[in-house]
Amino acid sequence: MQILEQYEFAILRTYPGRGTVMVETENGIKTVKEFAGSRMVLPYEQQLMQHLKQAGLCMTDCINPNREGEYLSRDTEGSYYIVKDWPEGKACDTKNREELCRAMEFLAGFHRETRGLWKELPQEPAPRLYGASVQADYDKHNRELKKVRQFIRGRQKKGEFELLFLKHAPYFLEMSRHAAGLLENSAYPELFERACKNRHICHGEYVHHNVLFSRRETALINFGRCCMDIQVHDLYLFFRKIMEKHDWNRELGARMLEAYERILPISGEEQNYLALRLYYPEKVWKLANHYYHTNKAWIPEKSCEKLTKFLEQEEKRLRLLRELFDFSVNI
Repeated sequence: MQILEQYEFAILRTYPGRGTVMVETENGIKTVKEFAGSRMVLPYEQQLMQHLKQAGLCMTDCINPNREGEYLSRDTEGSYYIVKDWPEGKACDTKNREELCRAMEFLAGFHRETRGLWKELPQEPAPRLYGASVQADYDKHNRELKKVRQFIRGRQKKGEFELLFLKHAPYFLEMSRHAAGLLENSAYPELFERACKNRHICHGEYVHHNVLFSRRETALINFGRCCMDIQVHDLYLFFRKIMEKHDWNRELGARMLEAYERILPISGEEQNYLALRLYYPEKVWKLANHYYHTNKAWIPEKSCEKLTKFLEQEEKRLRLLRELFDFSVNI
């Protein structure tokens, strides 16, 4: 309430949301959330959302300024919060293939519409406005995978997840090392430099629950990770998540890529970069990282189930890379 008192709108009721407080007002639904982003990036994030709304491309969760015209509001304990609009709609249904293709078409339109938008940047933009180095991330992830294997080896009592990870660790480590090497010798540095120079904007977290569909319009929310990067990064995030859920179905994968390319074609270099990103065993690293940073006395059964599923899908994943991207490797 300390935060909401700093705004002009009348409050009808409040109720809990996913990591937020939802607020029903005379001007529609709002959300209140503690701010954890970059203050320097906030104006560019807001500019991006306002542009999408004004261009008629989509609705977004624009940040509401308080009575002082500021985007950030502070409580008595010194914490900062933002109040955002909450668009109507339901999250993209991962089981609905038409909605999945619609989300890919929308992503391509978003990428095309926002190219060059951030022209008026400082001569030396803040590092936060650039996407993270994938090469540095992979090198870090690979070190962490080795650390996890070494840690598990040293444990006297090993559970089901630990035994399964150890059994396949040589394969995981060789694949992750090979993927990082291929990336290092690819066109990635040039693609990244070109994307930043031409102000290609990525949403940064383009996954199904950030894309909302209603009868009248599409909405895109949660721009906290927007940045300048190779726009295929957004495509990779959405595509990998959906392919995992659909057992790496080649037909669906082809339909989704065709939907994107109807609006914005993908170059050969970008296709190779996308294939490299899909080749890296991201799921294994995420499971290993989660295991290492949680209580070892209680390992969720889900972790073992997810690792088993990854192994069961491995042949289909590699086949999709061969057939859709002509990407074939032997390790």
